[in-house]
Amino acid sequence: LLKPLDLGFTQLRNRVLMGSMHTGLEEHKEGLQKLAAFYEERAKGGVGLIVTGGFSPNLRGRLHPLSAEFSKPKHAKAHRVVTDAVHKHGGKIALQILHAGRYAMHPFAQSASGIKAPIAKFAPSEMSERQIKKTIDAFANSAELAQLAGYDGVELMGSEGYLINQFLCKRTNMPYDDWGGSY
Repeated sequence: LLKPLDLGFTQLRNRVLMGSMHTGLEEHKEGLQKLAAFYEERAKGGVGLIVTGGFSPNLRGRLHPLSAEFSKPKHAKAHRVVTDAVHKHGGKIALQILHAGRYAMHPFAQSASGIKAPIAKFAPSEMSERQIKKTIDAFANSAELAQLAGYDGVELMGSEGYLINQFLCKRTNMPYDDWGGSY
C-alpha cells in the first residue's frame, strides 16, 4: 500500500487514494482557496492521489443552478491554487468531471431520455444527437483544461446514476438509436 505506483504517465508516491468527495466548497466565493487548504493537508499527510469533488463540463450538467463548472480557461487558471498546493507536498490530484444528467436540480437538465429521477424536481429533456456530441466535446474540453490547471489526471463520473450511467442503464436510456436500446 505504501510502495510507489507507476501509472505510465505519472508515478504515485504510494497507493493511498482519497476518493472523490463533494465538500460543498466548490460553489463558495473563496471555495478554491479553502479546497486548496483542505487537499493540501491530505497531501501533507501522505496521500498519493486525491480526486476532487465533481465539476460540471457545461452549464446543463451542473447539479444545482450554482454548482461549479469547469469549462473555460478562467476556471483552469483559478484551479492552479488547488493543484499547486497538492504538488508542493509531493501529492497528485485528479479532477472529477461530473454531469448530473437527470439528477440535476434545475429546469435545464438533459439526459439519455426524458425520465425524471425520483430525487429531482424537474424532468430532463432527452438529448438530441447534436446535444450528445456537444456534451462529449464538453467532457474533452474539461479534460484539456484540467491539464492546463496542473491536474495529474481526470476521473469521469460514470456511476451512481449520473449522466454516463444513465446512457449505460436500460432503465434510463429508452431511445432505440445509436446511443440507446437493449444491451
